[in-house]
Amino acid sequence: MRPMYQYGAADVRYGQSIQLGGNCPLDLSGTASYAIGFWLRPRAPAYDGKLLESGSSWSLGLHGLKLTFCLPGMSPHQVSEIELRPDEWQYVLINFESTGTRAGNYTVYVDGTTLIEGSQSNITGSTSPFVLGTSCDAQFYNVAFWSTARSGDALKPVWDVPQPDPTLAACYSFSDGSSTDVSGHNLGQASLEHGAQVVMLAPSLRLVNGAVQPSPRDNLTMSADGGPFSVQAWFHLDAPSPFQSETHTLFACLDSVSNKGFTLGMQWDGTGYNVHTTGYVADGSWRGWGHTSQLPPGEWHHLAATYDGSALTLYLDGEVSLNIPGVVQPTLSQPVWLFGAQPKSNVAGGAAYDFQGHVQAAGLWSRALSASEVQQYMSRDPSDVDGCVAYYAWNGTVLGNQVTGYPALFQNTVTPSIVVTPPSASTPPPGSDTTTQQLAKADPPLPSAQMLFAEPVAFPDQKLLTQDQAQNVLASLEPLLATLPESTLERMRSLSRDNLYQGLARVGGPGGAPVGAFTGQVEGNHFVYYHHTARGKVEAGRMELSVNTECVGWIVSVAATGFSMLLAAFGVGFAGAKLISPIQKAVTESTVLLNTVKSVAESSVVDADSIIRIIKAFYTAGTLGKIFGAVLTGSWFTIAANCAMLLLQVAALWATGGAYVAIVMLQLVANFALFLYVLDHKPAGC
Repeated sequence: MRPMYQYGAADVRYGQSIQLGGNCPLDLSGTASYAIGFWLRPRAPAYDGKLLESGSSWSLGLHGLKLTFCLPGMSPHQVSEIELRPDEWQYVLINFESTGTRAGNYTVYVDGTTLIEGSQSNITGSTSPFVLGTSCDAQFYNVAFWSTARSGDALKPVWDVPQPDPTLAACYSFSDGSSTDVSGHNLGQASLEHGAQVVMLAPSLRLVNGAVQPSPRDNLTMSADGGPFSVQAWFHLDAPSPFQSETHTLFACLDSVSNKGFTLGMQWDGTGYNVHTTGYVADGSWRGWGHTSQLPPGEWHHLAATYDGSALTLYLDGEVSLNIPGVVQPTLSQPVWLFGAQPKSNVAGGAAYDFQGHVQAAGLWSRALSASEVQQYMSRDPSDVDGCVAYYAWNGTVLGNQVTGYPALFQNTVTPSIVVTPPSASTPPPGSDTTTQQLAKADPPLPSAQMLFAEPVAFPDQKLLTQDQAQNVLASLEPLLATLPESTLERMRSLSRDNLYQGLARVGGPGGAPVGAFTGQVEGNHFVYYHHTARGKVEAGRMELSVNTECVGWIVSVAATGFSMLLAAFGVGFAGAKLISPIQKAVTESTVLLNTVKSVAESSVVDADSIIRIIKAFYTAGTLGKIFGAVLTGSWFTIAANCAMLLLQVAALWATGGAYVAIVMLQLVANFALFLYVLDHKPAGC
C-alpha cells in the first residue's frame, strides 16, 4: 500500500548510474542559454565524485561536500567555498547565459543562493546524454532541463514537478516511482545501470519502545466519554523479535487506574500480523476481537476504527475488516490517549511500549466516519474537516496537532524518520484511479538559513530591533569573522547580515511568525507559549511564574512606608533635640512653638539645614518607593495617598523651622496610618 505521504526518488550508490534518455536535451556548445535544476540529498562521501555529467568534460560533482562545476574547455574546475548539508534535501540549479559563440556566464545556486559563478569562453560542446551518479552516493528528485536561463522567482526552489513550459526540454521526476520523462517531450526512459534504482520515501515517526501522547491541552474526550468516535493512521511494522510482545498497539485510550477502555492494533501469530482490538460489551465484560489478515512485516498499511455508539467497525486498507455489534464504550474518569503503547498502571513508567515501527497521518474524530470517508481521508489531510479533533501528519517539521497546534509529548525513542521501499511495494489505496491520481508528497524541505543570497536583503519594517541594534548584533560577530580566510570574509559578512534581516522580516514583521514557529509572552503571573499554525496563533502551553509581582509590590510598600515613617520620626527627633530648652514653656501653645522654632533655626550655629535636607532626601526616596510598591499591587488609593505626601515633602524642602516641624509631624502621622492600611491589605498567597 502507498502511505498518504510518499514520493519517489532516484537512489544512486558508488559505481551505479542512471542515464537520462537516449540523447542530450540541451545545446551545451555555449551558443545557447540553458538551465538544469534538481533536488539533491547527498550522503556523506568518502571520496570525490560526479553528480551529473554529459560526456567527459561537462560535469557537476562533489569534492567532499563542496560542489564542483566543469564546462568543456575549463581548467581547473570550480569549487564552492561552502559545503552542502549531508542527508538533507537541497535544490541545485545550474544557470548558463550565453554571451556569444562558445562563451557565456555560469552560476550554480543551492536553495536559491549562489555557490559558484564565473564566465567561460572557447567552450567545446557535448552531445552525450546526461548521466546521474557513476561515482557518488546521493538521491535525486525532479531533475529538470530548460532550454533558456532562469531568472527572478524561477531561481527559487520549487518542490513540485515543474509546470508545463515551452522551454522545459525534459524532466525526470521519479515522484511516482517511474523513470519516464514527464515533460511531454518523451525524451526517453531513464536507464538504471549497475544496481541504481528508484525508491519510494515516506517521512514518518519512528516508534521503537516509545509512544506519543497528545497534549493534555487538547482535552481529547472521544472514546473516553462513551460517545461516537473514529481513529485512523498509516503504519509500517518491523519484523518481530523474541523479545517483543505479540501485541502491537497503534491506538489506545484507557483509564489510567482501572485500565478500562479501547485499544486497536495488530497481533503477530508467528506467520503474519492480524487486526486486533479490545473493548467492552453490554454486560460490562472486557473482550478482545481479531481478524486474520496475515500481513507480512515491512509494508505500509492503513488501519481505522469507527464507533457509532452501538457498533465498532474496523477497516484495513480502506476495506471493512471486522464489524462488532453490541459494543459499549465506558465513560473513563482518568483517560490517557497513547499512540504506539497501552497505558498500564501496573507497569513501570505507566505504559507498555509494544509497537515497533513507523506511523504517519494519524487522525482522531469526535464522530463516526462512513466507509467512503475512511477511504477519502486515507489520502487527504482532514485537519480542516468538521469533527476532526486531532491530526498528526508526521511528514515534516511540524510534529504537533495540526488542528489545534498543540505539540504532542514524545516518550522514549520517538524520532522523525524515513521509510524506504521499492515502487513495487507501493500500490495506491483502493478505489483510486492510478492514471489520474496525484501522489501525495512530503512537505518540501525548509532550511533554517540560506547559505548565500542572490540579492542583498533590505532592512525590514518591523518592531523587534532598530537598525542600530541590528548593526550592534552584526558588529559582535566581527571577531569570529576575522578568523576566516580573506576570500570568504566579505561573503560571510553579507551572509550574516542578510540572514539576520530575513529573520527579522519573518518573525518581527507585519506577517508575524512563520507557520510552525513557537513564541511566548508574559500574561499576568504566567508565561504563555504560542504555536503559529496556518489557522493563526494558538496557545500551546503556559508556565506559572515563580515571582508574584503583587506580593513583591506589597513587600516594597511595607518596607518603604516603614522606612519613611522612621525617617519622619528621626526628623522630628532631630528638630526637637535642638529645641528642648527653648520650647519647654510653650509646649501647649502652637503659635509660640512655631515662633520659637523659627528663632532657634535662624540663630543656630550648627549646620542643621544641611542635615535636615539630607533626611528629607532620604524620606523622599522612601515615598517614591511606596509609590512604586503601590503601582505593583495595583492599589490606586495608596498611590494617591503617597503622591499627596510626596507633594508635602517637596514643600518641606523649602520650609524651615516651625513649618518644617509641622510638615514632618504631619507626615509621621500620615505614614503611621498608611502603614496600618498596607499591613491590613496583604495580597492572597503572599
